[in-house]
Amino acid sequence: MPASGKDLLDLLDLDEVGTDGFLGQAAPRSRMVRTYGGHLLAQALMAAYRTVPSGRPVHSLHASFLRGGDAKEPVRYDVTHVRDGRSFTSRRVVGEQHGRQIFELTASFHRDEAGYEHQAPMPHVPAPRDAVPLVDALEGVDVDAKSFWREEWKALDLRVVQECEAAAQAAKNGTVAGGPPQPSRERLWFRVHDSLDSQEVALNSCLLAYMSDLTLLSTALRPHGYPFLAPEVQRATVNHTMWFHEIVPADQWMLYDKSSDWAGGSRGLATAQVYSPIRGMVATVAQEGLIRPHGVYSAQPAPVRTLPAS
Repeated sequence: MPASGKDLLDLLDLDEVGTDGFLGQAAPRSRMVRTYGGHLLAQALMAAYRTVPSGRPVHSLHASFLRGGDAKEPVRYDVTHVRDGRSFTSRRVVGEQHGRQIFELTASFHRDEAGYEHQAPMPHVPAPRDAVPLVDALEGVDVDAKSFWREEWKALDLRVVQECEAAAQAAKNGTVAGGPPQPSRERLWFRVHDSLDSQEVALNSCLLAYMSDLTLLSTALRPHGYPFLAPEVQRATVNHTMWFHEIVPADQWMLYDKSSDWAGGSRGLATAQVYSPIRGMVATVAQEGLIRPHGVYSAQPAPVRTLPAS
């Protein structure tokens, strides 16, 4: 996976392949078998941006993950011009590998204009310097998972505001399925680790899309007592939606305020707000994903948990 900001920029440097066709390269040096969802989101959004007039930043996207991608192979993206209006531009992007569709994204772009404004304030949380590096939060949960995370996500700086201490303790004690329930809210600071020194709207919105797939679905497992990256659960993103409110540099700290209000039928739903300490609310994210009991745990009845009233 990308080890630096330059590697991330290289991933978003798509090659043109015919009219409105683009080729996105595979991530370098990855141990992953399947293509990371944020990789597809970022490259597909960049492909769409390449066909949109300047001055129209993305304001929403919806993506469906149709098949698992091969992490070692490039992805071809074909862009369809759905609409080119006076205020809005719409694009549909299909990602293919080996002649099969693996991914689909629709994105809408809107020219800047003045209007009514309001937003929820950013939660009061400890600053990034006082938060726990995500790799350290994995201490005692799974040695291999910690090594994997350290190697795969070197390009990003991620820090947990509320560490899953009870989940980590449950893992140390050998408690897994149906362990102590955790709050269904989790907060994380994230940014691109290296300074990019770029105000480019397309680049920064694509990098936010890249980071938005990280850790979101795991929020739906917290009420069921599973530690982060628990091997007892098969996980995969099914669909992912984003609304962009502000575009800020991806190398600046952003707060990822995540929660999950529902899970059922081996699927979980998680939602989140992204905040900038400087610019306020940056984005709203929603994701549905597969959270299927894996291996021997698939034969055990999954416990039903009722979330406490807020």
